[in-house]
Amino acid sequence: MLEQRARIPVEQRNYAGFYLAFSALLFLGTVWAVWDEVRIRRPWKEYQTAYYETLYARLDSLKRTALGEIDPEEIARLEANERAAKDALKNDEYREAVEKKNALLEELDVATREWRFARSRSDAAYYQYQKAFLAGKDASDLKKEVERHDAEIADYARQMEKLNGQIAAYDSVINRYEDAVQRSQADLRALYAKANSYDLKLEKAREAPLDIKQVILADFEYTPFTEIKSRIDRCQTCHMGWAEDVMTDAPQPFAKHPLPELLSIHNPESFGCTPCHRGQGPALTKGFAHGEEDHYWETPILKGVEIYATCNTCHSEETVLKHAKPFTQAKQLVLESGCFGCHEIKGYSDAPKIGPSLNALTGKTTPSWIYRWVQDPRAYNPHTRMPNFKFSDEEAEAVTAYLVSIGNKSGYSPLAPRGAYRGGSIQRGRELFQSVGCQACHVAGQDTRVRDERGTSYDIAPELTRVGSKVNPDWLFDWIRNPRHFNPTTRMPSLRLTDDEARHLVAYLMTLQDDRRFPSPSLDLSNPDKIVRGEALIREYGCAGCHEIKGMENEGKVSVNLSDFGRKKVEQMDFGNTRELPHDAEFDYAEDPDGTVAVKHTWSGWVYGKLKNARLYVTDRIVQKMPVFTFTDEEIRLIRAFLVSMTRDVPLPTYQHPVTKRVADLEAGRRLTVHYNCIQCHMVEERGGFIRTLYEDPGLGPPPLPETQGAKVQEQWLHAFLKNPTTVRPWLKLRMPTFQFSEDEIAKIQKYFLAMSKQDFELRDYTATVVEAKYLAPGRQLFELYQCAKCHPTGSADLSELSASDLAPDLALAYRRLKPEWIVEWIIDPQKLQPGTRMPTFFYEGVAPDQETLGGDVREQAKALSAHIWNLGKRK
Repeated sequence: MLEQRARIPVEQRNYAGFYLAFSALLFLGTVWAVWDEVRIRRPWKEYQTAYYETLYARLDSLKRTALGEIDPEEIARLEANERAAKDALKNDEYREAVEKKNALLEELDVATREWRFARSRSDAAYYQYQKAFLAGKDASDLKKEVERHDAEIADYARQMEKLNGQIAAYDSVINRYEDAVQRSQADLRALYAKANSYDLKLEKAREAPLDIKQVILADFEYTPFTEIKSRIDRCQTCHMGWAEDVMTDAPQPFAKHPLPELLSIHNPESFGCTPCHRGQGPALTKGFAHGEEDHYWETPILKGVEIYATCNTCHSEETVLKHAKPFTQAKQLVLESGCFGCHEIKGYSDAPKIGPSLNALTGKTTPSWIYRWVQDPRAYNPHTRMPNFKFSDEEAEAVTAYLVSIGNKSGYSPLAPRGAYRGGSIQRGRELFQSVGCQACHVAGQDTRVRDERGTSYDIAPELTRVGSKVNPDWLFDWIRNPRHFNPTTRMPSLRLTDDEARHLVAYLMTLQDDRRFPSPSLDLSNPDKIVRGEALIREYGCAGCHEIKGMENEGKVSVNLSDFGRKKVEQMDFGNTRELPHDAEFDYAEDPDGTVAVKHTWSGWVYGKLKNARLYVTDRIVQKMPVFTFTDEEIRLIRAFLVSMTRDVPLPTYQHPVTKRVADLEAGRRLTVHYNCIQCHMVEERGGFIRTLYEDPGLGPPPLPETQGAKVQEQWLHAFLKNPTTVRPWLKLRMPTFQFSEDEIAKIQKYFLAMSKQDFELRDYTATVVEAKYLAPGRQLFELYQCAKCHPTGSADLSELSASDLAPDLALAYRRLKPEWIVEWIIDPQKLQPGTRMPTFFYEGVAPDQETLGGDVREQAKALSAHIWNLGKRK
């Protein structure tokens, strides 16, 4: 056949079949290409169509619901009113008034026209008169003509006034009827207002075009080659309901954003979505936009608590984020767990060490206790922050030998000679422990209420359930009286206990014994080789990262820098011999009954496994030194979210939250209040106050420190109070501790409170505040009228009549404690300054109950009360 075809001249061959086949293929390819471009590659059109249909259906349903809520009888009544009002327009009085008004309007038009003509004639005559007069001619006739025209103007004006009066009379009749119609129609509109409010949205949903919603962030970030680039964000093409109230419970991608208050700061229409949620902004299909189908996309969309990780991109210097409470918890968890002791972490370079000094342990406890503690801290205290380094017996002995060696050289001895402790009342000691504030930080026995309220796997201070088996009574007596004698940098404050109180407390604490019996280890602690070996181990494992150890003050970090850990690729992670979980498994970590562990071989799975068991990936060739923590699953997820945030990817300064002086003051104060555990007692910035769970009456616990605290108290008073706390609430058994703050630390706390109140530090003599005499008598009268002294007792007043929550500080202290301008604002609206306060609002909705004193002016009455309160202190 081919030979026959070869013999046919080219110009005579038939190619029709080929043309037909290739034309069909071209046609089918074109159809497929168009279909792929228009439909397959444009799933967002289907999403938008479905969104608008869903939105329309919901709005229509809401409109129908609103219509169904209207009382049919009320509709009938209002429609009847409207019909009656319209029917009334047909009666003779209304029709006659309209006809006569129209006739009068015609007459008024004529009179108005003639009045204007008369004005024109008068102006022309006056011109001729003035011209003749100025030319020296006889202008008497012209003057008379002007007067005649002026008389005509006045006559027409009187006619117009009379006609307007007649028209007004008829208008009153007409308006009476027409106003009735308008009122009836307004009543109907008001009845249907809620239902009709959906009409415009329904129209927009019905006629909305399908288009790509795009946000361009110009000059947003740097490329890996330090070139500035923009970011394109098309997320809202599918996520269209982010600001629509009716889509609150809609399925994704149509749902409303769960944190609308956050969007008031980061508006997606100008800020985009990927700066917070990550993902591939320019993509228009779910798999690529979320980064799930693009294995090489390094920033897939964040899920779960990790959504908050990108807050750190712009807020790395802040540990409290109002709209990201989970991430605030994550940052506090990292700070309290001391991760920065071994790792370099962005934002934590100057964080203080979290552990106690190890320089004088022999003055406190025994070598055998140190040995058991080093072997397994949680065997003694299951809730300690100290992790388990999994030391062998030989390593634990070497570490103990070194610690005993430096302890023996420390030169520490109690202020009182050894054996000075002579015992005390166990019962009184227990009462002191439960009343003065020890339970804010320390757990003893079965009372774990503060720990449970705090909700962490660890205690912020040592549990004392077995403390009697750990320390000796002489050391404990010395420690309780003056913690800084043993450790000059300790966070443990003084509760200003008397010697007798200290003895009683020691007597109680020494009864808290470890009832377990351990074999006495045979320790060779004086062996120089073991001491040297112990020092090497302590350096190798980075103990100086958390503890003060003499000679190791300048030790560096012993582990990897985490400042860009969130960018670490899974290919760089070694999973050891762990079994791999499928990527679509529900959890990242699983443990079989036989103890076999499996993890997802992903970034998230590796981190989860590492935090669950730091030695999980150990093999014959992979050495792991990170100690084992006992974080809960929730804590692991929080720390993992924090690690996700650890990248060097930061937007240009234009998009970052600037670290202003106020932000710096806030952050310095926040870290200090966490370091000294102030938030264990006080509620500050919506966190803390855990000790209050011990009291049925909240008034028996420490007061909250609202954001207006800096505007409330005088700088001088706060400085003196932090130096040496004095009694403000005499009914409290709980004591504000003396922390022996440095001047720098006191300044940080003062600036922290002022920054919360958005005020600047200012030293002024408040005692020189002038009280206007005109306010004294009204102030005294109002003070008695509002019975202020009932809740604010003075001097030796009987406090037994009211509950602690109803009691408030002695107002005689206000003169030296409070700022006068704050007192005025507090009196006017206490709930505004401290939401939830028991202080009553006397001027409800800005109205004074006493309308006679000072003319009932709220601010003037508040000034009068403030003047009287200020004067109470001046008289003392």
